Amino acid sequence: MKLPGIKNVETITMVEIDAGVVSFCRQYLPNHNAGSYDDPRFTLVIDDGVNFVNQTHQTFDVIISDCTDPIGPGESLFTSAFYEGCKRCLNPGGIFVAQNGVCFLQQDEALDSHRKLSHYFSDVGFYQAAIPTYYGGIMTFAWGDGQRRSSSPVERNYSGAFSCRWP
Repeated sequence: MKLPGIKNVETITMVEIDAGVVSFCRQYLPNHNAGSYDDPRFTLVIDDGVNFVNQTHQTFDVIISDCTDPIGPGESLFTSAFYEGCKRCLNPGGIFVAQNGVCFLQQDEALDSHRKLSHYFSDVGFYQAAIPTYYGGIMTFAWGDGQRRSSSPVERNYSGAFSCRWP
């Protein structure tokens, strides 16, 4: 999160369950946060994410759930209760994005997330990104959108461009 270089963001609200994580990052990882904790547009809330989205009256254009894996303490951030709360907190046209594990190590996570997210978002999808510092190196991310968007230009250009012998 580097807010100083982003001019069109009005506010960012970060919800973190453990104040110690923030203190550690401020002290030992100052290059990673680049002063964003001190940006006047930044608000830090120390709370459980599920509790926050189910109690707040705030709404957001984008909600990014950058949490641990869907096991153990982070499991609650992969539940229907959390997804429902996130949907409620999104402005019209807003989008929800969540870390969804390493697909070849956690093969059922994307299916489970898709099933749950589809109850709250009319358009659900996944994408992958290279995250070399994470075990497995390729992370999967889920997104949910309250409205169907038209296909992207890239998708339109390449749909049907690839053919396979077997469907």
